[in-house]
Order: sequence, then structure tokens, then C-alpha cells
Amino acid sequence: MTMIDPEWRGLMEAWQSEAPGEPAPAPLSDEVRRRIRRKVRLHSYGLILLAVFEVTGCAGILLWLFRDLLEDGPNAVEISGFAGTAFFVAVALAFSFWNRRGAWWPAAESTRAFVDLSLERCRRKLRTLRFCPWLLAAELAFVIPWAAWALLSRDAGLEDWLRSFGLAVVASAALLVWWAWYRKKTLRERTEWEELRRSLGD
Repeated sequence: MTMIDPEWRGLMEAWQSEAPGEPAPAPLSDEVRRRIRRKVRLHSYGLILLAVFEVTGCAGILLWLFRDLLEDGPNAVEISGFAGTAFFVAVALAFSFWNRRGAWWPAAESTRAFVDLSLERCRRKLRTLRFCPWLLAAELAFVIPWAAWALLSRDAGLEDWLRSFGLAVVASAALLVWWAWYRKKTLRERTEWEELRRSLGD
């Protein structure tokens, strides 16, 4: 969930225009405080739904791969592919839940607690963005030799090689594009929360 949307942008501009010509924006109005709490609560529900989706999605993928493993008959290539996938899924889930610890819900019902939590969530997002390239590099270090092994073991043709490695290139490029966009958005979001935090004072 992002703070950068038309409704929120209009609210921010209205708040900042309450003190034209002054070095600092006007104190937060009751309406701004109400919107902040609503957005933070919605983000909390969104995090819970995301966690449920992550767990069920990963479990579904692993069950599907395990079923295929049993149907095709276990062999070294299939077993290593399943084990590698399970390992990276476990690492991603463990990092995801570790990174969100203490950031699910505000510790208090004050506006300051809501803003502080939102700032902390931005820091956690940036930590995730620092983790993603390392995880991608580790996955590629596994997938590329494994895919070559799998293709060689079944005497695959050129089309299979192009499809397998082309998919890896496209997926990696898409992830990097998302990474750059999400990082820019998160930094912008963090700046707005910091501005709101300063308006609350100490």
C-alpha cells in the first residue's frame, strides 16, 4: 500500500497550504490525523493478507512440484530441483516474516505511533530491497547450472535451451525493473512520512 495516491496527495497539499509563507507546515488537522490512522490500519490488514498469500502460494507451488516429482519418478535432477526450490522458498519466507516482526500493528493509538510505524515500515521495505538482489543472485547461481544439467540429461534441443534461459533472463529483468520502481516509490513515501513526523514535534 502506498501513500502516493491522488487522495493522499490532495490531503498533503491542503495541509501544507494551511500555513502559506511560513517555514514549517501547519500542525496536523483532525482530518489529516484520521486519514493517517485509516491508511496505517489498512496497511496492517494488507500485510496480514500478504503473509497469508505468501504462505499459501509457496505451499501450493511446493505441493505442485512434489506431485510432479512423484509422477515423473524421482531422479537426481528432479530431486535436486525440488530441494533447491524448497530451500529458496524457505529463505524468502523466513526473511519476510523476520523483516516484518514488530511492524504488523501500531504499539499505541496515538497519531505519532501510527506515523512512527509507517516510517519503520519504509525502513523494512528498503531492507527487503537490499536483500532482493542477493537472493536473485543466489537463485541464478543455482538455477543456471541446474537447468543446464536438466536439459543435458534429456538431450534437449536448441528451442528448449532458448526457452529455459530466455525465461530466466526475462524474469530477472522484470524483477530488477520492479526493484528500481519500488525503491523510488518507497523513498518518496519515506520522505512524506518524515515530513509528517516533523510536524508532530518531539
